[in-house]
Amino acid sequence: MGWVIQRDVLKSYSDDDENVLYYRKMAMHLVTCFFFLAYIASTLNYLVFKFRLYIRYSRQTMASPWLLLLLVCECLYFLTSLLSAIENLLPPSRRRTLQPLDIKDEHIKCPIVHILLPCCNEPTKIQTETIRAALSLDYAQDSFKVLVLDDGGQDELKAFCETLQADDGGQTLQYLRRTKLPGVPHHFKCGNLNYGLKHSVDSEYIVIVDADMILHPSFLRRMLPYLVDSPNVAFAQIPQCYYNLPAGDLLNSSCIMIYDKILPHRDSINMATCIGTGAVFRRSHLDSIGGFQPHSVSEDTNTSFMLLAQGFESVYVHERLQIGLAPWTFEAFLKQRIRWGRGAIQQMATWKTLLGPSSKLNWLQKVLVFWHTGFYMMPIINSLLQLLFFMMLALNLNLGVGRLHENLELVTDLSVGLITWRILWLVTWLGMARTTRTIDTIQARNREESYIWWMAPYLFVMLMKMINWNKSFVFRATGNIDMAGERSGKQPLGRFSQVKLHLVCVASVVAIVLFRVIHAKGRHADCVEWFRIIGLSVFLVTTSFHMLVPIMFLANPKSQLKQSDRESLLSYDARGVPQFVPELLTGRPQWSWSVLLYEAWSMTVLAFWVGVLCLSIAMKSYQQSVMGWCNMRNSF
Repeated sequence: MGWVIQRDVLKSYSDDDENVLYYRKMAMHLVTCFFFLAYIASTLNYLVFKFRLYIRYSRQTMASPWLLLLLVCECLYFLTSLLSAIENLLPPSRRRTLQPLDIKDEHIKCPIVHILLPCCNEPTKIQTETIRAALSLDYAQDSFKVLVLDDGGQDELKAFCETLQADDGGQTLQYLRRTKLPGVPHHFKCGNLNYGLKHSVDSEYIVIVDADMILHPSFLRRMLPYLVDSPNVAFAQIPQCYYNLPAGDLLNSSCIMIYDKILPHRDSINMATCIGTGAVFRRSHLDSIGGFQPHSVSEDTNTSFMLLAQGFESVYVHERLQIGLAPWTFEAFLKQRIRWGRGAIQQMATWKTLLGPSSKLNWLQKVLVFWHTGFYMMPIINSLLQLLFFMMLALNLNLGVGRLHENLELVTDLSVGLITWRILWLVTWLGMARTTRTIDTIQARNREESYIWWMAPYLFVMLMKMINWNKSFVFRATGNIDMAGERSGKQPLGRFSQVKLHLVCVASVVAIVLFRVIHAKGRHADCVEWFRIIGLSVFLVTTSFHMLVPIMFLANPKSQLKQSDRESLLSYDARGVPQFVPELLTGRPQWSWSVLLYEAWSMTVLAFWVGVLCLSIAMKSYQQSVMGWCNMRNSF
């Protein structure tokens, strides 16, 4: 019998239950793999045909340079598909749930654990709740200690810790504040954690937990079994879960794709990474690489990759044993995600170690290391594609070269590729719906897709600024940014100042689509021109729908949770320690009916391309009749 949590968390799974769950996951995974391979094959067929067509009509192609630029974008998208193939084709992990550590067994010696709790000007009330929760872990009191690492120099926090230290003689709590000399790199959170390591020399295991994350009392009992009897395991990680997600989760703060898809599947090839909080490290392995790695502001993934490159192993424990705070404000959200992007790009400095011959990563793991950075290059392609399609529609540029029957074949291949991609996206999320309601999965799927597009301009600007990173970047904890917005009563930079580009984009698309439709109707355009207008408009309207997300978030502040409401979202015991039941957590926000608009449009786009496929096949069969009816020439 493998307990998910002991009796205090209500539920357990037998080995047979786990086998059934795994086989169900594998069945959906095989379906996903089928559609993924179908998408790769259909897209490759489309690109090969397009290359041959452009070579055959090279003069006509060179006279339309925008077509070459479009082809470059399509090839880059196909390349990203091949890289993400590793992610999609990895099977789900078959790791079994282990029995929690029995701390009451006299024959079991509890290993010494030190909990590093880095703080940086978060609200003191939040920090104190995290400290109380850490001190309340169900573990041998003489075998663990909480080290509060105050990088913000908060006297109120210091006074709180000193009061607790006086109560227990400083046995389980230690307050530390490092001195940061001007001109000397202090490496932000990474430097703070390494400062804590210097004061934790007798620990066998190190836990890192963010200042706004609350650990479940069973955290250590649940996590240590994955390390104690497996000497090559360097760290074990659990997902993050947030208790302040607004209904609908417009900004996709929940990160369900990462915690419920990517990390569980990466765990099958020993590639699960640390996500910055809720991780338990084996101290000896951490010391062997010199502690937490300062090459990037994303010290969590950077340290993970370095450990894995040394041949150590990682474990992803898919149980929600911590709850915390997602960013309250739009500015704080942007700062957080841009920081993640900066960290991923900065990790290129470690590629020589991670991807070189001395690395013990296999080729699959190296591809994932590369893709971790490569993913943040996609905003360049997205931004270029949006601009290109807008100009093609605005200037009424042609979309093809060659004769009609050749372009009908090209449209057929394109339709098949887009349809299979859409089905693949639906099936991927359907396979993640086993632990929650289908409507919640529909919501998460649409939020994830929107996020990729509306976040692209911000990440694009971040990439352009990276060359001056050392001069321009100032680290601010997410909670600190939230506090600034809460004190001012508004977004620090103005409600809509950060979505000006999105507003211009949406307004421009609406204007140019209406203009083109009215103009084409007035001049009795043929079927080719109408297809060009409708096809480009569908893409631009789709991206505009996604661009509306941050605008809607800022336009309706009353629907957002306020930091002043935070305590009402939690339950507390008599000691003031926040309480939660892990098995009641899904990581999903409440359902919002507004997502149905996006789902309806998504299905409309799918139906559109199914219609285009059927029409292109019919036109190939009755080409002469169609040419007369559509008033077309035998060319595109």
